[in-house]
Amino acid sequence: MAYKIIDFQKGDMVYHLSNSQLHMVVIELNQEMNEITCRWVDKNGKAQIVGFMPEELGKSDDIRGITISTI
Repeated sequence: MAYKIIDFQKGDMVYHLSNSQLHMVVIELNQEMNEITCRWVDKNGKAQIVGFMPEELGKSDDIRGITISTI
């Protein structure tokens, strides 16, 4: 299922479809640019903030039985 920007809210836990181990938090939605800004902490403890298209993301609730861990 491909998500659209209207399917997301600030605070949602998401992951990138290319790496289901990388869990992020939605911190901003830009409807005009169709971009979702996400934040996560990398394995070195540094905060990363990157914008993604909604089609690149899945909701963490969609994944069953996987433990969320810091990458």
